[in-house]
Amino acid sequence: MGTKSSARIGDILPRVLELMGLNDRFEEAKLMREWAEVVGPVVANKSRPRVLRDGILYIEVENSVWMQELWFHQKQIVERIKKDYPKVEIKGIRLEVERESR
Repeated sequence: MGTKSSARIGDILPRVLELMGLNDRFEEAKLMREWAEVVGPVVANKSRPRVLRDGILYIEVENSVWMQELWFHQKQIVERIKKDYPKVEIKGIRLEVERESR
């Protein structure tokens, strides 16, 4: 019998995703999961990213007060995403007040 390869899935997965053209989508999903690390736990508790479409990240916020707060910090949020998630092609954000309470 031949030798067994002991490659870990974590070592192989990024290359497989890249070959399948899914690497950017994987990075987007990672951004959504790690939202609290981007904006901090307090803001993350009052907001959540919904979808990234055509370079615009749609963010749902709890109310108009939080919408205004994130609006003031939108440039920093976009810059942080570009720095920490370079494969995510983001141009800006769009804020929306959530329709129903969570």
